[in-house]
Amino acid sequence: MNFLAPLAFALTALLPIIVALYFLKLRREEQRVSSTYLWRTLVRDTAANAPWQRLKPNLLLLLQLLILIALIIALARPFTWSDSTASSHLIIVLDTSPSMSATDVKPSRLAEAVATAQRLMAGLPTSSHATLITAGSQSPNLSISTVPVSNFQSLISTGDFASALTMAAALAAREADSEVAILSDSHVTLPPNFTLPSRVRFIPIGSGDNNQAIGAFSVQGDAGGRSLSGFVQVVNYGSSAARRRLSLYADGRLWTARELTLLPNQSQAITLADLPANARTLEAQLEGDDLLALDDRAWAVPPSNAAISVRLISAGNRFLETALRLMPNVELTVHNPISDTQLPTSNLQLPTSNIQLTIFDSFVPTDTLPSGNLLFIAPPRSTDVFTLTGRIDAPVSAPVVADDPLLRYVDLRDVLVQDAARVSLPAWGRAVIVDSKSGSPLLIVGEDGGRRIALLAFDLRRSDLPLRVAFPILLANLLDFLAPGSAAGIPSNVEPGRPLSIVVPPQASAVSLRAPDGQQYRITPQDGRAVFAQTNQLGVYEVSFEASTAAPTRFTVNLFDANESNITPRHTLQIADCKLQIADCSNQSTISHQPSANEWWLQLAWLAFALLVAEWLYAYRGSVARVLESVPHVVSRVRPALNRATTK
Repeated sequence: MNFLAPLAFALTALLPIIVALYFLKLRREEQRVSSTYLWRTLVRDTAANAPWQRLKPNLLLLLQLLILIALIIALARPFTWSDSTASSHLIIVLDTSPSMSATDVKPSRLAEAVATAQRLMAGLPTSSHATLITAGSQSPNLSISTVPVSNFQSLISTGDFASALTMAAALAAREADSEVAILSDSHVTLPPNFTLPSRVRFIPIGSGDNNQAIGAFSVQGDAGGRSLSGFVQVVNYGSSAARRRLSLYADGRLWTARELTLLPNQSQAITLADLPANARTLEAQLEGDDLLALDDRAWAVPPSNAAISVRLISAGNRFLETALRLMPNVELTVHNPISDTQLPTSNLQLPTSNIQLTIFDSFVPTDTLPSGNLLFIAPPRSTDVFTLTGRIDAPVSAPVVADDPLLRYVDLRDVLVQDAARVSLPAWGRAVIVDSKSGSPLLIVGEDGGRRIALLAFDLRRSDLPLRVAFPILLANLLDFLAPGSAAGIPSNVEPGRPLSIVVPPQASAVSLRAPDGQQYRITPQDGRAVFAQTNQLGVYEVSFEASTAAPTRFTVNLFDANESNITPRHTLQIADCKLQIADCSNQSTISHQPSANEWWLQLAWLAFALLVAEWLYAYRGSVARVLESVPHVVSRVRPALNRATTK
């Protein structure tokens, strides 16, 4: 208990004064006499009448002391810290990402967050209203429908945290007296250049960190297709060592198992050789208990042997062409935009139905871009999908996120680049590599209109990147993103909740998908593509094409996300790029947990008033009894109690 005006306790000096008055009060017993003639001298009040008599139990004294104590404490304005709010519109952003299924608080972090949201809404004034916005992809084991949220006036579901915050900011901007409360375990990052209202609070959820996860699981075949080999990475995100058993299943049957001792905050890589070549599905499973079960299982399917069709349009780049020809399962065709008569610079009039990826090296067509996925390297001018605003001299390459999948095993330290194009970050893309001096993006990836696009802002021939080991690794990672290794353009693994764009064969009339739980989906393609968005379930998905001879294919959805698996709760919410966009930002980079002060003076004032009424009724109980006797139907009910009180 805290107090906003502790000086009010100085009034406690009145307590002994009230007690002293009762010591000084004369106490005489009432006696009936026939005459007062002989008693006149005895009834005179004198100073010798023994004022300091023994204090006897007195209900009036007790009530008066309680009244004064209640008033003194009310004037001191006691308060306790809580998460309540007094705004007219409370906007709650509820994190429903996979890490919220952790069980360090029972039954889960999500249930605790919903209960906190209910308490926040219950503390609102009667004239206020609340809006609940759920943010984050949900798995079958993590559903907002499992907890009651019917008391909220508005319930909105969004796909990601950035969309939820954008919607919350738009709602808050309409009402001056509104507040945004973010309920999360802080394993999210606020988007850059984002404007939040001044009244925003972060309430952290969770307390534990004991979690081990499968961080990576991949399968590769040998050159002859006679056997498979696998790679598994197991990470201990907890603060103490753990012993877990890693089991590998091939088509549902146990193939091998290993006992692992995992050190705190360390990872362990396991190489698996001689896996069955005819296995259709492989599953890695961590046996044992931790706080998050979603990342204890991972699935993999053998890689497809289908060739990836890549078209390179370049005036001559030996580094790039050699690296592409060395890539497995890549069918490369090279066209020179200057000497190739089949490639007019005004338009790409080449067959595109079988081309999965087109790479423009220091060249862009002056007319319509071709269909399929695109990679631009050192574009000389703007196009319909990006805009150039100038040049950058001697940029310094730096990753935006250290553990970005596109930069896995890529070392960008000391990479020398002479110059690069200055590119405005398009709405469809995200920056992977930036210039650490200006912040301008050097590598952008994303999806636009159902196709994947990447842009490398500098010329490879004007840098030493092709001379480094990082170049073929970066190119392979880009190919995995732009041209996944299957005829339908489907990657072997998809992030949970991310829409999947499927390249549909020309003769196919529809695409059929079967989810891990057996549910069937049927999608009608448009412009040769089908978009599948129900990728929340973890496991193996099967894809087939109706009225087509194309072979069925499969892909997996795994929770390979260190940000979700590292469930250690934080008490601040990271802001990607504050830039004074938050009203109370002041060069801060986080939103911390700021509970509000819940005052109790009003309740104490009502208590003092109730005690005052009780004290008055007791002091004048005789008069009250006479008044009540004038009401016959009331007297019959209260007379026994009044008689007992009067006799006392």
